[in-house]
Amino acid sequence: MSHELRTPLNAIIGFSEMLANEEMMQLDKARRHEYATLIGDSGHHLLSVVNGILDMSKIESGNFEITPEPFAPALVIGTCCDLMALRARESGIDIVCSAHDLPDIVADKRAVKQILINLLSNAIKFTQPGGRITVMGEHDAAHVTFTVKDTGVGIAEDDLRHVGDPFFQVRTAYDRTHDGTGLGLSIVKGLVELHGGEVSIRSRLGAGTSVAVRLPLDCENERAVEAAPNVEWLPVPEPVIVPTNIKVRKSA
Repeated sequence: MSHELRTPLNAIIGFSEMLANEEMMQLDKARRHEYATLIGDSGHHLLSVVNGILDMSKIESGNFEITPEPFAPALVIGTCCDLMALRARESGIDIVCSAHDLPDIVADKRAVKQILINLLSNAIKFTQPGGRITVMGEHDAAHVTFTVKDTGVGIAEDDLRHVGDPFFQVRTAYDRTHDGTGLGLSIVKGLVELHGGEVSIRSRLGAGTSVAVRLPLDCENERAVEAAPNVEWLPVPEPVIVPTNIKVRKSA
């Protein structure tokens, strides 16, 4: 965690100091542009880290509010794949989307986007050049399932049980920790639970990873059912009738 915060901060401070002393450093236009770009990239990275920490904090404290609305999940899947396509292409990875004939769902659209982008980001991070990521959408009578499957390095059995724990970072087959806060899947789990859904992960070291997110078609109704008090109805005993016309005879 400290690495994720210190690295971009050091870059921002270091390159900004160079720009402030450009005459002494004898920086040309191309070098100034390069340093400014690195400062911007470091700032965006730092912002994403801070946003992840804040989101996780709100989820854990119960203060993350979702706003359910009806929308077409196939369009959201397509948008997320498009957003991550450039990053995947730069890494030499293909993204294939398969989401047809999905019904509209009632969920927090922004949260569903964040779930898919986090899963895609993780898949790209752990997939080698030449690999493939497949994003699928399926449904049954009451649920829709989003699946992100990659051909990456996979997850060791010992690590698999800890995936989704805050700040936990998976190690690869080369025993090298990747960059990241380890909050991506934690946030996914938290957002899915807020919708009354569930997350399942299947993986094997060297054979890729598949993450399935199962959400109710109407999370608003699902949450209402879960929030309803559990009332146990007990039979009411028959009332005892006490006669009032009894005359009491006094003994002599």
